[in-house]
Amino acid sequence: MKQTDIKRLKKRLREAARAQRELERRMFHLKTLYDASREIGFLIDTQAILQNLLMMVIGTFGTFRGVILLADTERGSVEAVAQRGLDEPALNALAHAVQSGRCTADELTASLDLQVWIPFPVKNQLTGGIGLAEKMTGEPYTADDLELLTILANQASVAIQNATAHEEVVRYAEELAASLKRIQILESIKTNLAKFVPKTVQDLIEQSPEAPSLDKREADLSVLFADITGYTRLSAQMDLDRVNQLVEVYFGAFLDEILKHGGDVNETAGDGLMVIFRDPDPRQHATAAALAALGIQRRTQEVNATLEGFFEPIAMHVGVNSGIAAVGATKIEGTAGTRWTYTASGPTTNVAARLAALGQGGSVVISEETRRRLGDDFAVEDLGPQSLKNVAQPVRVYRLVPTEREAALPARRRHPRTLVFWPVRLWIGEQSFEGRTVDASLHGVRLTDVPTALLEVGKSYRLDIHTDRHGEFSCLAEVRNITDGSVGLETKEPLPL
Repeated sequence: MKQTDIKRLKKRLREAARAQRELERRMFHLKTLYDASREIGFLIDTQAILQNLLMMVIGTFGTFRGVILLADTERGSVEAVAQRGLDEPALNALAHAVQSGRCTADELTASLDLQVWIPFPVKNQLTGGIGLAEKMTGEPYTADDLELLTILANQASVAIQNATAHEEVVRYAEELAASLKRIQILESIKTNLAKFVPKTVQDLIEQSPEAPSLDKREADLSVLFADITGYTRLSAQMDLDRVNQLVEVYFGAFLDEILKHGGDVNETAGDGLMVIFRDPDPRQHATAAALAALGIQRRTQEVNATLEGFFEPIAMHVGVNSGIAAVGATKIEGTAGTRWTYTASGPTTNVAARLAALGQGGSVVISEETRRRLGDDFAVEDLGPQSLKNVAQPVRVYRLVPTEREAALPARRRHPRTLVFWPVRLWIGEQSFEGRTVDASLHGVRLTDVPTALLEVGKSYRLDIHTDRHGEFSCLAEVRNITDGSVGLETKEPLPL
């Protein structure tokens, strides 16, 4: 073999060896990157990313000590750190370098006694770095080592960016959930306060939330008073919970009539209601009050028929008067604090209350002024002048005569309602709300103490009802009507009555 052929062969062997070493190096880099991707690529916790990557780097390069740092250069703070083999003075030196803004490769390798420091950016003011002490073999770090460390640092940067982005999304989601929770609480507070605050006050506050006009002003209006006959006897015969539930059933029915005719429930007192009707036309609000009064008596008969066999029927006293009254807020101050009430006051209101006391069960008594405004639209019976308590002069009063349709006892419901005391859980999406039932029929239930403002008529919701005899019963129910503080729902499946 010629000398030139031998030289060419040796050269090819050297090139083949270099190619083999380069291939092995690249395969080692690829395997390391694959391992790094597998270890940290799917992690969403920054500290876990640093800790896993540090263990890989230390094992790959064979060193006793190492650190991976994530710092906020703008605030001069250590956001996260993973280390092995660093003592407390070294960690203090690391924190001091970050705080003083001297977080450079030269500064850190000198203060921490490291051989290499590979920085990597993350985003905005966040920056990181990988630092390693000397190898256990005593060999220096080669260019290949530094190249691989740089690639791993870039891998760490991407993983940390993904993790911080995920953390931001989670934080935003938590903040959004907290905001929605606050909104739901506010809506719940609004709903619950609406049970006690007259609609007039709600409208005034919504019109001018910062400075609502609540001063007393004279206004022409009609006032309706209604109370249950024999409430004291009823309370003595039944326990308090059942009395309250019975009152809620009747008053819930009355509220439909009152709202239908534009009335505003101003006060409630156990067995009684005070309702104000206002309109620019004095005849209009007198007519609305008369219709609501007759509606209350009609609904009383309907509920009595529904509850026949369960409770003794009740009767209502109802009186209506029209005229000028002072309407607005009254401030009551004492040593315990200040309270406000919003109501109508004056002779017009006092006479309405006294008229209600005159009415026998099932009748509606009106004043002469209300009678004048109604004209010939309603049939009335003249009861003549009547002496009213705390009213100086006798007042001429009339009894509204209901039409045949109003006077007729309504037919029973196809599925009569029953008073029940079932706790219920109402589901709105993924959130549940505790409430209770007022009454139930075979395919219907009325709930109270639930956020009615979040419900929609015609939409179905899941109910978990805990019945007395059958345990928990779950069903879907469609909202049929929503009133102030209660909601009526229709179920597809029969309820276990």
